[in-house]
Amino acid sequence: MDFNTELQVQVQGCSNRLKSYLVGREEGRYLIIKAPMVVNPEEIFAKDKELVVRYVHQGSVFGFRSPIMLPVLEPFNVVFVEFPKKIEDYNLRTHKRFECSLPARLEVVTRHQDRKLRFKGVVGDISKGGCKATISLKELEWVKEPLKIQSAVVMFLSLPGVEGELFLQGAVRSMSQDSEVLSLGIQFVDLSGKSQIQLDRFLAANQA
Repeated sequence: MDFNTELQVQVQGCSNRLKSYLVGREEGRYLIIKAPMVVNPEEIFAKDKELVVRYVHQGSVFGFRSPIMLPVLEPFNVVFVEFPKKIEDYNLRTHKRFECSLPARLEVVTRHQDRKLRFKGVVGDISKGGCKATISLKELEWVKEPLKIQSAVVMFLSLPGVEGELFLQGAVRSMSQDSEVLSLGIQFVDLSGKSQIQLDRFLAANQA
């Protein structure tokens, strides 16, 4: 779990899941979590209360339970929790993914001047059900927020050992961004028979 990882935090005795993020840690000893904004934080984040923490990493959701060691609400608004002894993971993916680095062309129709926008990207992993694609932020400099969750995407992808260009349709299901790229989790929809067969053959050959 990296710094600034987005977390969902559920406090003992509370049903709500609160948004937070990781701000520090010492391996094997503690994690430092930003305390979400709540009413009566001194009561909610009291010492020894147990937190249930969930986060997503590379398409899987992980979770653990840890008690609060030390709340430091003034002036830093953080809580120290025990370093988790056990982290559980729950795979969100229905299909096994093949790690790769394949150039792709993406097209998306947006509300921005009702145009079909075209981008160069890289597919970092792919499965029967979807893929992860990244687009350089330099590709996005000329248009404001061209992609959103649920945006329809058409992708043209060349697979090693597969003749011609694969035509894939999908929808954006997740998004994240760092200083260089925008990452998209794309779920395939309405694949043609030919595209599905070519993709299945490619995955079968590389996952054998």
